[in-house]
Amino acid sequence: MGDLHARTTESRAGVAAFLAGVWLIAAPPILHFSASSHAFRPYWVSMGLAVVIMLLGMVRAMAPLDVPFLRPVTIVLALWLIIVALGEGAGGSPVVWLNQLVVSGVVALSAGLALLIGLRR
Repeated sequence: MGDLHARTTESRAGVAAFLAGVWLIAAPPILHFSASSHAFRPYWVSMGLAVVIMLLGMVRAMAPLDVPFLRPVTIVLALWLIIVALGEGAGGSPVVWLNQLVVSGVVALSAGLALLIGLRR
């Protein structure tokens, strides 16, 4: 029963990371960020991180306990996204960096909780 709970938790954390990555890519045109008209030039690092987070989230959702090292990698990517958001926050709009901070917080929190539950097991 514990294995099923761990798989479910890890899979849900992977789905949350995947959806957060999708939102990071979809947010500029939806929220009408000024960079969306310039082919996302200011957001290329965030977009690249979003794609990697999406791919890792997909793997974590489909094979939850087969690759346990992806949890810390996802947390590191979320922290890197926070650093990128704060670095770009000086010249960008508050909506842009707030969006990145919230999304990276969701990714880090979901991966961190899955890591803690995995360690408890």
